[in-house]
Amino acid sequence: MATVIPAREFALYSLGGPGPVADGNCRLPFSPARYSRYKYGSVAAAETFARALGAAFCEAHPELTLAPRLLMASSPYAHVPAAATTLARRLQPVLNAARARNGLAPVPLLRVDRISTSAGDYGTLSAQARDLHMAANALSFRRFRPAQVRGAHLLVVDDVRVTGAHQRCLMRASEDLPLAARMFLYIAAVPRQLNGRFDPAQEDTLNHAAVKTLDDLAGIVAAGDFAWNVRVCKFTLSPANHGELPRFLRRMPDWFIRDLHRNSCRDGYARMAPYAPSHALVRAELSARAGRPLAACPPALWPACRARPLRRAPGAGHPPP
Repeated sequence: MATVIPAREFALYSLGGPGPVADGNCRLPFSPARYSRYKYGSVAAAETFARALGAAFCEAHPELTLAPRLLMASSPYAHVPAAATTLARRLQPVLNAARARNGLAPVPLLRVDRISTSAGDYGTLSAQARDLHMAANALSFRRFRPAQVRGAHLLVVDDVRVTGAHQRCLMRASEDLPLAARMFLYIAAVPRQLNGRFDPAQEDTLNHAAVKTLDDLAGIVAAGDFAWNVRVCKFTLSPANHGELPRFLRRMPDWFIRDLHRNSCRDGYARMAPYAPSHALVRAELSARAGRPLAACPPALWPACRARPLRRAPGAGHPPP
């Protein structure tokens, strides 16, 4: 019989009652605005959450923090990282400092590959639609070497657990790895007893607590406090922001335009119907700055996998991208 790999969770905050509240693991009050800025690329916000999460986790689970064989991974991605990747990168030195004090080797941060990208915003989906989407989600642990994985404890870093669909997807994808155990680390989680009464789409409200417009995003970029992630790409290219996009692009620095164009090509958004018109505006702005017309995405930047739309539950409404 196959061995069942144990899986546990640890969250810094509990999303219960009328709004997000700290659950006793952290002395830092939960800030929806800080969380929203984190989701839209603020490195300072990610740093704040990472330090608090790391300190609470080290205190609550020293047996894992100081495990002889420990691995880390963030939420999977194709080419453009998830917001949780920035969180994991800032959490890594917190854990490594604790390990160094005890003479242990640093914990490596490995990447779980998402095989296909998708249009739409996961945060707007219902519980049933999330399960449908994740059931068709293909992940790969090909970067995890067998000798590295055997008997190791894996920490998977993500930002929020609402229905648990994403966590179950990762558990299915990793069930054949020779791991000792898995621990899922979150900034916040909805208590399981509330899952049936908590509207998953409230995650979308939380995501946009501080970033509702392209001008809000521009403030994060202008502050020099920014790291690209998938959410930023989709938000910038979304049909809802198409009308304001030309003005936004004109005020953005060259590196931002180049990165947006490259990221759109690499994750396949340039060829997805919801995002293609906005990608054309990005290419036009880049061409104007280069002083010459630019071709469509070069084949070298095409995604190696097929992009697909988010799957929704039968009868579910069509959420905005």
